[in-house]
Amino acid sequence: MATFSLPEELTRPTVEALSAGKGVTYDCAAVRRADGAGTAFLWLLRREGALVGKLAPALAKALDAFDAAQAALPAPTPARRVNAVERLGRAECDILARWGAAITFLGETLCGLARLSAGRFRWGDCALAFVRCGVQAVPVMLLIGFLLGLILAFQSAIPLKLFGGEGFVGGLVGIALVRELGVLVAAILMAGRTGSAFAAELGAMKVNEEIDALETMGLRPVRFLVLPRVLAGTLALPLLSLFVTAAGLVGGWVVMGVLGFSGHYYVDQLQVFVQLADVVGSFCKAFAFGFAVSAVGCWCGLCAGRDAGAVGTATTAAVVTGIVTIAVLEGLFSVVFYAMGW
Repeated sequence: MATFSLPEELTRPTVEALSAGKGVTYDCAAVRRADGAGTAFLWLLRREGALVGKLAPALAKALDAFDAAQAALPAPTPARRVNAVERLGRAECDILARWGAAITFLGETLCGLARLSAGRFRWGDCALAFVRCGVQAVPVMLLIGFLLGLILAFQSAIPLKLFGGEGFVGGLVGIALVRELGVLVAAILMAGRTGSAFAAELGAMKVNEEIDALETMGLRPVRFLVLPRVLAGTLALPLLSLFVTAAGLVGGWVVMGVLGFSGHYYVDQLQVFVQLADVVGSFCKAFAFGFAVSAVGCWCGLCAGRDAGAVGTATTAAVVTGIVTIAVLEGLFSVVFYAMGW
């Protein structure tokens, strides 16, 4: 059995002591002082019965305090097995809590938008967000809209030509773009472009604890960060849907020219088939979709975690949730418009 003699001042366990195995004792007769790590090392040695020699009074008192602290600790409780019913209940409570937080966020956002004129508002941030989600998105909206009208006109001309109805391609394109596809495509593009950007921005702020800093200073994140973005998205989407629809109508006009119809005939078809109610309904849906996409993006950003993949998870959730929300709202609007005779 080997015995190590410990030095007078034990500031850290020696390399030899750490590397020694079983059957080794330690002579502590010369030890007079020890820091926290050294005291803990002595306590471990005494617990293992590997400590020989009389301890200094101060060290013995410190080790007795260690023993008292260990005795005061509660005994570890064995892990309780959770059954399937309890797991289901916990999952249900988590879902309800998340829905409750989402409803609270929605109510706070709506109340904040209703009280814009009652207090200070960050109009500069709103204008910047409008430029990012509205003005900078115009080129891609025009391109997608033109290609959408072109494809829709060509694809509808194939079956209509079988019945000699290719002259109605203009009316079909006009109704499809004005009533549904223009605002729907613009909303989906906004969900992928703007909703994800909002989620990434706020998610990065959450990871960097910037949102916690705002709350510490007494600033509400919804009013300070969310309202400018939501207002910008709500105002931008009607204009973007207008660009998509106009570009799609231009694409339909090009196809009608290829089919041998004049531009005046195409305009007459649009005037006959497209009504004012179609335009009004499209703008109503555009405002609702813009608010939903912006609010969902901000909500997913605020709910982001604090790990390395939190921003990516929040961005993905914003896109998927935004598109699902658009589909749900589209269904609700369809039912309402059908009931109203639109």
